[in-house]
Amino acid sequence: MMKKGYPTERGPLPSGMKLDENIYVPMRDGVKIAVDVYRPEAKGSYPGILSMSPYIKEIQRQPPVLTHGVEAGATDFFVPRGYVHIIAQIRGTGLSQGQWNFLDIKEQQDGYDLVEWIAQQPWCDGNVGMLGDSYFAMIQFLVAAQQPPHLKCIVPYDGLTDPYRDFCYRGGIFYNGFLGMWAAAVTRQAVWPGHVEGKLPPCNLLVDLASHTEDGPYYWERAASTKLDKIEVPMLSISPQSSLHMIGQLHAYPIIKAPKKLLIVPPPGFMTNVRFILNQPLNEQMLRWFDYWLKGINTGIMEEPQVAIFDSGTEEWRYENEYPLARTKWTKFYLRANPAGPSTEPPYGLISLEPPGSEEPDRYMTPQCLGLLAAGKPVLAYATPTLDKDVRIWGPLSAILHGSSTTLDTAWFVKLGDVGPDGKVKLLAHGHLKASYREVDESRSKPGQPFHPFQNPALPERKKVYEYQIEIWPIFHTFKAGHKIWVQIASVDFGYQLSDDIYATELMPLPAENAVYHDSAHLSHLLLPVIPDAAIIKPVEPPVSQIKWPPEHRVF
Repeated sequence: MMKKGYPTERGPLPSGMKLDENIYVPMRDGVKIAVDVYRPEAKGSYPGILSMSPYIKEIQRQPPVLTHGVEAGATDFFVPRGYVHIIAQIRGTGLSQGQWNFLDIKEQQDGYDLVEWIAQQPWCDGNVGMLGDSYFAMIQFLVAAQQPPHLKCIVPYDGLTDPYRDFCYRGGIFYNGFLGMWAAAVTRQAVWPGHVEGKLPPCNLLVDLASHTEDGPYYWERAASTKLDKIEVPMLSISPQSSLHMIGQLHAYPIIKAPKKLLIVPPPGFMTNVRFILNQPLNEQMLRWFDYWLKGINTGIMEEPQVAIFDSGTEEWRYENEYPLARTKWTKFYLRANPAGPSTEPPYGLISLEPPGSEEPDRYMTPQCLGLLAAGKPVLAYATPTLDKDVRIWGPLSAILHGSSTTLDTAWFVKLGDVGPDGKVKLLAHGHLKASYREVDESRSKPGQPFHPFQNPALPERKKVYEYQIEIWPIFHTFKAGHKIWVQIASVDFGYQLSDDIYATELMPLPAENAVYHDSAHLSHLLLPVIPDAAIIKPVEPPVSQIKWPPEHRVF
């Protein structure tokens, strides 16, 4: 038996709300899941909103600034407005029985069983939705694909759909910078509070991931991307402009054929859950969705255009009819040599709409580039001339590099940024690819979205030039006149791999001379989704137009 930690406190309940805590719900295999039920004190039946994750349910009403794990949703906002909020601790975590095994099929089936249990309770009117951020969002796609009859809509906020590509092995490279922290944190929350009858030790997530370095059945079982055709319930997909979940969430959107809306909200920084919980206009928009699909109230939300996008450059909202945008002009921005000097030193290389002729490649050594990165300097960098007009870049994008290495394998890390008139670079997005996973399945690729099978890696031949198609996460940003589009290239990234861990965890051979080629035979370039001007469909109105960051309106 393990010693229990400190007791948890949920905080005082607002007037008119009651809590039924630690209700045990039996699953189809007999395992019992612990749930907290927050409901109006007034007698009656209400729609239910289910939130489920491995995070400790007892902390979900604490201020979200305390931890990213407070992501179930704004209970104090929805319950007083006539909803029951059910927060479930998934199997094998907290006070729930069974074993946690990271999004496996049993966890997905538990979501089905929870939805159907909720619908049969006397305080529920039979209509159930789902809500939540991050893990709470990822599981929504998977539960919806199970098609529980009483699930009427979902609201995933910041939820990826392909654990291998989006989360664990982005570009075929283990995401040590995040997983090293997250796996430890989620395991501790799963084990808390110690011994629980019928509860088993959780999976060893880091061992499981290290044992599955290629895409395959382990990840397919846990990937909503393999089940999107089974999602039939209406979806309000809310995607913050951030690095972890955005690619997978936006990949899924055009594939899902159910009634749907897409809300691309401002960049939140690391604590995206703070806005999810505290921003009142955002919660008002989610309420309009729930009121429409769970209460049958015509809130007008379905008469509005399908997509609303916040531009991080202009800080303005705009409606569109689809995503990706049909009027996208896919444009190649070529990497070029700079007559003023090499791409390894200021003023660095050039980016041009004109393809190069005869130019020498840019070379650098690994791991010597670590010193430059530690000093905040790029290894290779390129920029457009100062823009004479605004350039709107909205949607998926990629870098196509022609490169070589003198060793057995390497990695390419690409970052995209906006250089202001003051010369400061604002980094917007990044992408990366392990050289041995360069194979592309063209039948599953789309502009700006190369699809790599991430199976059967093939080591590149020394000094041979290969084409590398590198997906960069989407941006929704207008580069203003007077600014520059910037790209930098290296073979390591401290934020992604933590120091030089790539040379240990990925077994990258040392040393190596890497080269990026940009000439008439090797057209290295960015493929960017330039969005031409078009007539405004209609002005974006409140509450969407009031969703800003930092939040100006707070729920509590």
